[in-house]
Amino acid sequence: MPLADGYGVLAGTLQGYSCDVGHSDEHYYHCTVMVRTPRGPYPCAIDLDSKANKYGIEWRIVELGKPGCPALSPLRDGWHPLSRSQAGGAIDYYRSPEFQGDGSWKHGTGREAFADIEALLRHCRRLFVFGEPFRNGVHGVHNIHQNQGDPVSSRWAMENGPWQDGALFVERSDGSMVAFLCRFSTQRKFVEAVKPEPASRSTR
Repeated sequence: MPLADGYGVLAGTLQGYSCDVGHSDEHYYHCTVMVRTPRGPYPCAIDLDSKANKYGIEWRIVELGKPGCPALSPLRDGWHPLSRSQAGGAIDYYRSPEFQGDGSWKHGTGREAFADIEALLRHCRRLFVFGEPFRNGVHGVHNIHQNQGDPVSSRWAMENGPWQDGALFVERSDGSMVAFLCRFSTQRKFVEAVKPEPASRSTR
């Protein structure tokens, strides 16, 4: 099943960022990156809640080189809907060729995860945020994390599917690009279950 409100990528420049100061069991820990676009700022809420479990949140930094993703750089600032396929520009943690390899995942608290994001933001020229748009016409992006592998009993299981994972891509001033991926320990890992699709001329 697809994400309920669609999927796409937001392109823009960094306006600012902030993280939740305090939270309880009823409030997930989010860090919000504000992305500047011609239609105004888009808050991009990155869920980094570890549920007080030191293994609850996992993340990975993937260097994509220079140029990192040739199909992204030409995008105009703003929201771009994507079809849920490699040819449509979507990303998948386990199927996208650029994410394959022996990259290791870190685990820790949400604040530790954001420390790695903040280090990337200090050197960003442009940002590309993959995820689901806010509903009801409100500008913003969420589900900026793995969107597959939740347990069948989970409230999010109905929205799981391939080619709709969220991520933060940072284009540096030197033209190189890096991606921040994150997932939750409760999500099944598909590394050995799928193989990357053959590269297409129309993909990144």
